[in-house]
Amino acid sequence: MKKILIAAMVFATAALVGCEKFLTEEPQSAFPDGPSFWSGETALQMETNYFYTAFSSYGAAHSGRYYADSKSDDYGQDNNNPEYAVTISSGTGIWASSYQEARRANIILARMADMELSDEVRKHYEGFCRFYRAIQHFDVVRAYGDCVWQDHEVDMNNEAWHSQARTDRAEIMRKVCEDLKFAAENSRDYKNGNTYHKYAAYLMLSRAALYEGAWQKYHENNTQVANEFFTIAKNAADAIINSGKWSIHENYAANYNSKDLKGNSEMLMFKVFQYDADVKLGHGLHGYSTSSTPTWGITKDAVESYCNADGLPIHVSEAGFDDSTVKSAIAGRDARLASNVNDSLVMLDTYAWRSGINSTTGYWLTKFVNWSDYINASSNNLAPYNDTDGPVYMYSEVLLNYAEACAELGTMTQADADKSINELRVKHGKIPALTVSGTSVSVNGTAITKDPKNIYGVNELIWEVRRERRCELICDGFRNDDLMRWKMGAQLDFSKNPSGHVGVSEAAVQAYYDYTNEYDWQNLHHDAEGKNITTMEEIKAKEYWTEIDGKNYVSAFAPARNRVFDEGKNYLDPLPSGITIINPNLGQNPGW
Repeated sequence: MKKILIAAMVFATAALVGCEKFLTEEPQSAFPDGPSFWSGETALQMETNYFYTAFSSYGAAHSGRYYADSKSDDYGQDNNNPEYAVTISSGTGIWASSYQEARRANIILARMADMELSDEVRKHYEGFCRFYRAIQHFDVVRAYGDCVWQDHEVDMNNEAWHSQARTDRAEIMRKVCEDLKFAAENSRDYKNGNTYHKYAAYLMLSRAALYEGAWQKYHENNTQVANEFFTIAKNAADAIINSGKWSIHENYAANYNSKDLKGNSEMLMFKVFQYDADVKLGHGLHGYSTSSTPTWGITKDAVESYCNADGLPIHVSEAGFDDSTVKSAIAGRDARLASNVNDSLVMLDTYAWRSGINSTTGYWLTKFVNWSDYINASSNNLAPYNDTDGPVYMYSEVLLNYAEACAELGTMTQADADKSINELRVKHGKIPALTVSGTSVSVNGTAITKDPKNIYGVNELIWEVRRERRCELICDGFRNDDLMRWKMGAQLDFSKNPSGHVGVSEAAVQAYYDYTNEYDWQNLHHDAEGKNITTMEEIKAKEYWTEIDGKNYVSAFAPARNRVFDEGKNYLDPLPSGITIINPNLGQNPGW
């Protein structure tokens, strides 16, 4: 079955060669660009198959979408690059690559105008091209804000193209939404989770509109424009919900560690991986997670964000929170936490030994681990031979987008909550549903009061919707984007949110090395009789520690690495000098 589903991906790779030749700055005569080539659906299929490279999923360690945020408060990256850049890149960055890809779509659209096609075929491929064009512009907006709109075939050497000023981001995002709406209304219906379809466009429409709605509200203080986009996001997500094609199932872990996602009721789209004698298309996410390469450990802040088993946040729940051991920090919580994080401490990555699984924080992320491959040391256990299928678009995001749009619009009813976030809480988290009343929320009659970590002025409903999004999609590649659009950059500042870069407590480390209440399951620090082969003094000397509320916690970074988030400049990237030198009319982003 995998061989059948993988065919489109192999075909897309083959088509890449022709597309690359066609879309470089070489003369177009280098490619058979004429009626003999553009003669039917086969040509369109071949050229648009390249678009599948944009459907990001699992990669080699941090190269895919998952587990790859360059800055996050969900996990402590290794000690290489925690700070924000202070200089402007001399290259061309996402700006150039995204417009090159938009040009690819525009060329196909231009050639389609002269082709004899059925109405159904024309609409589908125009929709696919506009989808691809839209997501390229969305990437530029997320990185740089204001930009330019490219909706026709552009000569990249044309002086007019290189002299344009930027257009306000809201106008660009309206055009992005127009393209995605057209794609959603004209592309083919869902066939299988391995090919593009109309509901993929609806999902991206909800994602893009939600992003811009939050940006307009929290950065521009423009409620009217924000609500315009929130409404688009809500309606797009609702179109997917009302289709009845997808549903939330009980096995949360299976969304991330399965060999075959075909038939999974939560997958709008997924990427097939296979590595054997016949096909060699693997990834490295499982292998990275289970190797001796230092893994990015989950942070204290992330662990504390999960509700307890009673459905209440730790600041409200009578059960409270105990991180004196990793086991006590994980037990009695939202079930997704135990699914995502191992309940025993793993070796700390700054210590001398590197023979076993280790972590920057002591918490080991197991979300992407296929336990059968790991336990049996199968041929697919090591990177880059991993063959678990990778999610691309999931129904869980649809429900979260819908819930957030409703909360931001101030229209969320109990029915809205029940068909969105409560589906996730009950089925994935195994915790009770939220009761919604205006902007107030409660669980089984207990009101959820303001979280001490909510220093951002949002109401309890919005805060709990954001909590649900974080816990459901942790390490799925959304967190940094979410913090940027919500104007929550302080979460990434080490001095303002130290919990965002530390992990296990000193007490948990002590228990691990003392062999009390923590289990050295890799047998790396104890001899055959269970005796400690090192001392806590050695550990303290080799680890980095941060004190929070009178307790020491393992830090993912050396004390000298102090990430500061500049509210005046770090929400957007600077335009690379390789772009602004060519076109000074683009200007530069604030603070740069």
